Amino acid sequence: MVLFNRPLSRVVPSMAPTTRSVRLSMEAEASCKRTAFSPAAMYAKNPIRTVEGFQDETNLKVYKAKSNEKPGKGLQQKFRTGTKKKTKSSQVDKEEIIATDMEDLCTSDGTLADFSFAKSEVMTIRASLLSWYDSNHRVLPWRINLYSCLENPSYSADGAGEICKEESGVGVMNDASLSGVLCRDSMHNATETEGERAYAVWVSEMMLQQTRVATVISYYQRWMRTWPTVYALAQATQEEVNSVWAGLGYYRRARFLLEGAKKIVEEFGGEFPRTAEELQKVPGIGTYTAGAIASIAFKQVVPVVDGNVIRVLCRLRAISLNPKASTTVKLFWALASQLVEEYRPGDFNQALMELGATICTPTSPSCALCSVSSQCAALKLVHRVEKNVTSVTCFPAKVPKSAPREEYVAVCIIELESQTKMSKAASSLLLVQRPPKGLLAGLWEFPSAPLDNPNSTEKSRLMEMDNYLCDTLGFKIGSGGYTVMKREEFGTYVHVFSHIRLHMFIQWMLLSTGEIEDKSTPKMQRSVVTKWVDLDSMNSLGLTSGVKKVYEMFSALRQKQLTSSKTIKRKRSNLV
Repeated sequence: MVLFNRPLSRVVPSMAPTTRSVRLSMEAEASCKRTAFSPAAMYAKNPIRTVEGFQDETNLKVYKAKSNEKPGKGLQQKFRTGTKKKTKSSQVDKEEIIATDMEDLCTSDGTLADFSFAKSEVMTIRASLLSWYDSNHRVLPWRINLYSCLENPSYSADGAGEICKEESGVGVMNDASLSGVLCRDSMHNATETEGERAYAVWVSEMMLQQTRVATVISYYQRWMRTWPTVYALAQATQEEVNSVWAGLGYYRRARFLLEGAKKIVEEFGGEFPRTAEELQKVPGIGTYTAGAIASIAFKQVVPVVDGNVIRVLCRLRAISLNPKASTTVKLFWALASQLVEEYRPGDFNQALMELGATICTPTSPSCALCSVSSQCAALKLVHRVEKNVTSVTCFPAKVPKSAPREEYVAVCIIELESQTKMSKAASSLLLVQRPPKGLLAGLWEFPSAPLDNPNSTEKSRLMEMDNYLCDTLGFKIGSGGYTVMKREEFGTYVHVFSHIRLHMFIQWMLLSTGEIEDKSTPKMQRSVVTKWVDLDSMNSLGLTSGVKKVYEMFSALRQKQLTSSKTIKRKRSNLV
């Protein structure tokens, strides 16, 4: 057994030797069999691995590690092997559980030890999880489960729903049922090709990253109505894509979808790559998305690992080390690759994620309803009333989040009233396009000037905006035929990104001038692209939620002042 000079914090699979010498022999044999996880083999068919001495979960010798210094970074610490000396009060064969850190269970060169599932565990988890999924999966517009037991298992009105009904009650497949599977697959391919399925999975998975399912549904349906195929998407512009994506956040995902679609059409002839390795050549498709597309659309036996899967695996194996550490992430992929079902890889991967999303939740897990609770090491610890393990929510380990940095900007809504002899006055707002790279790349916003001092005064913020307009846009207040009719700072708003709290001090500048030609055509003003947009067109633009909020605040203020102005005029007319 491996010892480190650091606290123990993970449950190790147990061994059941009856004598000390036998136990030491088995420990040495198991240690020799431990191998590193290879990312290159991640997508290969991974047979169920077993390690002698790690099958029984009842008997385990307790070791304690004394820590006189802080653990070093990574896996650089030296370690030694040994056993705890037997004392009169200790029972060698007494049933006990040890909590140890996963990084303590590494070989001398820092590679991860083998914590594979036993063959019996894998078969039980597969059968239980797929059976539960077929009866309890959520009905989602991008999901197709040919084995669903639900009466109405699909959003679509094609034959897929009837096929699902007919296959009600089918659980884990065996060799005898394989021919039936092929038959059902061919029936489904008549209504949807693998390429179409891959496109639907790709879009849904990109939208679901860092976003709730309930939020994604309407966006997904609108997207698929607008661009039902990868060919249609490849013909779109970035502004059109941003318009449909607006409000979903993390806009880089929308850019990746468009770039990826163009590459698939131009370089792959419109055909999706069929393997996880090839899929990762498409912009924006990483390991997780590639695994999802390959397993769900093309039935490649590859795993997926997202936050839900990590939570389930941590509780199944009672892993309490840092879930974001690179060595831990490799472990999760190794464990997930063992579990993925051979005949229904896509369904199994979705079942594992579904379990984490609906049953094995972060703070309120429903262990009584969990189909794999009998295999859950974390739940066993709770039942044994182990110290510091009062709930399965102890797993995975809570990693402190970095506090978002505070940023401050002055935002100026520049309204331009233009009027000619032939038409009534019309108002337009000035928009600036953000740089092509970085946060909110390529999106439109109101002119914004960064502020260095969080305690700036209104006067200093107006001056900073004047400098920005002059230096960046080449616009000087009071020149160029513009007359400043009104200028004021009317509110503040804090927009929260994942890593930034953006404090916006909002100004309104009302200008008056003659007619502007080609207002809708973007123009280059020094280093940025700008355009004037009619007020009536603002709501149809693909604006971010932060820009929309600022515009709503401005609209409310403007409407209030217009109402007040009309009231004053009416009172004056009554006096006359």
